[in-house]
Amino acid sequence: MSRVVGAFVCLRGVFVVECRPRRSGLEVLRSFDAHARIESAQEGVALLARTLQQAGIRKADVALAARGFGITPHVLTFPPAPENVLDTIIDREMRRLEPALTDPVIGWTRLPRDTDAGDGAETVDVLAATIARDVAQEFADAVARAGHELTHLTALQVSMHRLADEFVSGSETRALMALLPDGPYIGFSVGGAVRLVIDPPVPPGDPLPDAAAFAEEADLGAVFVRQQFRGATIANASVIASNESWPDVESALGARLGVPVARLAVADLGPGGTAAFGALIDQRSEHPVALAGRAVTRRAQARPALQLAAAGVVALAMLLAVWTLGQALVARQTSNALDAARRRINQESFAIEPVAETAARRRLVRDALAALRVVEQDRSALQQGIASIAAAVPAGIHVDSITLVRSDSGWRAAIGGSVAAATSGAAVRALSDFYRELPRRTPVESLSLKSISYPDTTIGSLVRFEIVFGMPPGARD
Repeated sequence: MSRVVGAFVCLRGVFVVECRPRRSGLEVLRSFDAHARIESAQEGVALLARTLQQAGIRKADVALAARGFGITPHVLTFPPAPENVLDTIIDREMRRLEPALTDPVIGWTRLPRDTDAGDGAETVDVLAATIARDVAQEFADAVARAGHELTHLTALQVSMHRLADEFVSGSETRALMALLPDGPYIGFSVGGAVRLVIDPPVPPGDPLPDAAAFAEEADLGAVFVRQQFRGATIANASVIASNESWPDVESALGARLGVPVARLAVADLGPGGTAAFGALIDQRSEHPVALAGRAVTRRAQARPALQLAAAGVVALAMLLAVWTLGQALVARQTSNALDAARRRINQESFAIEPVAETAARRRLVRDALAALRVVEQDRSALQQGIASIAAAVPAGIHVDSITLVRSDSGWRAAIGGSVAAATSGAAVRALSDFYRELPRRTPVESLSLKSISYPDTTIGSLVRFEIVFGMPPGARD
């Protein structure tokens, strides 16, 4: 009897679902939860192996979703490009975003295009995830030592994206939230794909947030969705929660969000088992976000074929060079004739050359003066814009960097910094106030929150952010 195992591994335990493949999908057979404090990938897989052994499961194909252990997801936006070009661009961008990973494994998948973008420029959104190669190998080796095979490893955010795609219908803006054993997950789908995730970490020794705190985080996330996605409003919310927590969560979210709230239940699985089931869905998808397993192996085996194709291109280039040399000999004769004609024209135009030089100097001086006036106006506008930005920064927000890049359409600015407060909710609320105040202080275009993260801190809560926007030419305070 063929069976597969999905597992969710986090810093607070291992959660397993055993399934049987069917022609129409997967049949859930049973699930197991093993709560524990986990410090490393090896400890997590060791606990997984003991759980499978106690359940009598041997030689299983295992698909893992994990949160923590250095796994980092990102939603990225690029211009349209073929798969091989996107591979190179995503690799470079993920290495830039995660410089600490010197040898990363990167997986990604395209997200459906947001047809309501309305910005006139076609773009491609991708969901990408990365992990250090040695950590991914630790997962694979530990599973193999237990007598199983790691067929797939992905990030929790990918698993949740697949669950939303599979079980939550409709292209309207919606929320998929989960009270997982290691902390909340809050994702917002716009245009049929999860494009914004609020994933505050909860250290293993700290208590998990209650329903009221969970609802507050979701409400703040809805505010950011309206700001970042051109006023998009949450139409409904789907929640993954245990039987015990669901009544309180339903009440708190309904009162805070003011939208229909429904429970997402997959075959009576708990929150951890549901996340594990999402890993199996991603493994069976057309474009899995794989950080280890068979899909990564196939990518590695494809490289020699790509190298052979590159050799073929070199050979074709050599043949083209031989043909080009022959054509160059023919073109040389034509070039000699043109040179002779050019010399005759120069001799005949010698008399009018001084007049032409004077006119050219006048044009040069006129253009130089016009350019200086434009530069001075642009510099004055930039100084006023920077002063307006500085005036909009409240006392509670620390700005680490301001990057300005000039383009034909004006200046493109990126502000990076942090907000410290007693709670994550208060920090996000302060950032939201700054986000709303900035357009009132200075004319900006395409204002958006590019990133938000929650670094670990021992005092209060800290939120790091990056806001990007355009400053049109001639903008004034």
